[in-house]
Amino acid sequence: MFFLILKIVCYYCSIEAAKWWFHFVMSEEKVKTIRFSVKTDEKLQAIALKCGLTKLDFFRYMVEYFYRSKKDPRDLSDELLKTELQKKTNSIISIIRAQEQDLFIPVKKDTEKLLATSVKLVELISHVVKHNQEQRDACQNQIRGIGWLVESFKKTDRARYETALLKSRFQELMEYYIKARDQLGVLSKQADKDSLNKHIREQVKNL
Repeated sequence: MFFLILKIVCYYCSIEAAKWWFHFVMSEEKVKTIRFSVKTDEKLQAIALKCGLTKLDFFRYMVEYFYRSKKDPRDLSDELLKTELQKKTNSIISIIRAQEQDLFIPVKKDTEKLLATSVKLVELISHVVKHNQEQRDACQNQIRGIGWLVESFKKTDRARYETALLKSRFQELMEYYIKARDQLGVLSKQADKDSLNKHIREQVKNL
C-alpha cells in the first residue's frame, strides 16, 4: 500500500517532491514492515473487525497485551495460566486448612459439647416435667380422697343428727303416750284407748 501511494505521487509530482514526501512520512511515523501470509492477514482482518478495530490498532493492542501479561502466544492451552491458578488455588486451600485447624475444629468441638449439654438439659427438664405431672396427679388423688372423706363426714354427721332427732321425737312421743295413758285410768272406755293407740302408731310411722 505504501509503495502504491509512492508510485501515484511520483506520477503526479516530480521525483524531488516524492523524495521529500517519503522522508517526511518516514520521519513522522517511523514505520516498520512485517510480512505474513494472506491467510494470516485474513484472520487478522476478521478478528480486528470483530473487535471494531483496524488491523493496525488491533496489532498494537495485541502486542501491548502480550508485553504486559508476559504470556507466551505459543501456549494455546494456557498452561502457564493454569499453573498460576493452581498455585493460587493450593495457597487458598492451605489457608483454609490452617483456618480449619485453628478455628473450625475448636468450634466443632465446642458445638459438640454444647449439644451434649443441651441433650442432658432436655433429659433433666423432661424428668422434672414427668415428676411434676406425677406430683400433680398425686395431689389430684389426694384432693379427691379428701373430698370423699368430707362427704363421708357430712353423711355421718347428718346420720347422727337425724338419729338424735329421731330419738328426741320418739322420746317426746313416749312421754305423750305415758301421760295420756295415765290420764285414761282403769275406768276409761276401750274406744279412747284404741284412739290413743292409733294416734301413737301414726306418729311412729311419721318419724
